[in-house]
Amino acid sequence: MNKFIEQIILILTHSGIVLGFFTVFILNSEAANKNRANLFLSILLISLSFSISHILFANSVIGFSSSKIYTINDPSLFLIAPLLWLYVKELIGERVGIRISFFIHLLPFFVVIIYSILIRFIENDNSFTSLINANKRTTNIFFWIIVVAQFSIYLHYVRKKLSYHQSIILQEVSNKECIDISWVKFFLFTFLSLNIFFFVSLFTVIHFDSLMWQPKVTALAFSLAVFAMAYKGILQKNLFIKSEALSQSHKYHLNEDLPNKIDLKLKEILLAYMNKEKPYLDAELTLTSLAKDLKVSRSQLSLLINEGIGDNFYDFVNKYRVDEVKRLISGSKMKNYSLLGIALEAGFKSKSTFNLVFKRFTGLTPTEFKKNISL
Repeated sequence: MNKFIEQIILILTHSGIVLGFFTVFILNSEAANKNRANLFLSILLISLSFSISHILFANSVIGFSSSKIYTINDPSLFLIAPLLWLYVKELIGERVGIRISFFIHLLPFFVVIIYSILIRFIENDNSFTSLINANKRTTNIFFWIIVVAQFSIYLHYVRKKLSYHQSIILQEVSNKECIDISWVKFFLFTFLSLNIFFFVSLFTVIHFDSLMWQPKVTALAFSLAVFAMAYKGILQKNLFIKSEALSQSHKYHLNEDLPNKIDLKLKEILLAYMNKEKPYLDAELTLTSLAKDLKVSRSQLSLLINEGIGDNFYDFVNKYRVDEVKRLISGSKMKNYSLLGIALEAGFKSKSTFNLVFKRFTGLTPTEFKKNISL
């Protein structure tokens, strides 16, 4: 049984290496969706694949760069979280430049490499070597503490960045199907699982002397992460909204370039326009497009909806769509239409979103509402 499990682990880890490099090839092929985010995803996959390769082959195959050169541990562990952060920033439309801050993210990675090389050069000093060996466990514990701390900090900021971007999305679009961040949350869950594994590794380093199993399990954990990223990375969708809307949203959140008070006349014009022209029937309606129709600035309309009406743009528009669905269900013109057909006519883009939004605003599912009308 043990041999069977070892073979399964061996197959998965080797597959992780191959899949990582193969996915990088696909992401950068001519047929792929070209964007800068793929560059950071590619580097992240290469980093993980290299770590797996180093764990499995370094000692036996690549003697000159064996694991002994990394006196502390594998430095590529410090690349994973920063690359995830940079990848997410690119996904939401924040261009990552090659500035000092970029290299600061990679500083722990370079520190471990430089430290290890320095130790390699002076390893002939017996007194120094003895000191290093005497404190090897302490150094290893410190290494894993830094890994866990770094991962936790980056995951916290990734989560905050996604939440902030999601709030911007709710201020701009009336349908979220084309800007779905659920798969990025899947990535976040994957790296949270890795962080839990690092916590376990830290615990074992502190409490156990023999860690012969740890390299293989680490390789397996990285391989599973590669599988997750390869599957979701290839199927990724764009997360960012138009640069104009994004920049205006940043201004709004920074309280810049905003009107001093709510324009009550504009509020009347907006409500009259929504009732008469029914722009919400357009599934692609955005705050920017509605502002252009009304011939007002985006920030002015955003403030009006948020402060004057008390909704974000997403809820503001979808309340009209729900009312339209209720009107169509109650009428006779669309009696033979399915609920989904009625929802699409009202401006919704999917059945799942329609059901969620309808129940949130009415307390009933569309089916329950229709049954009540029939009674």
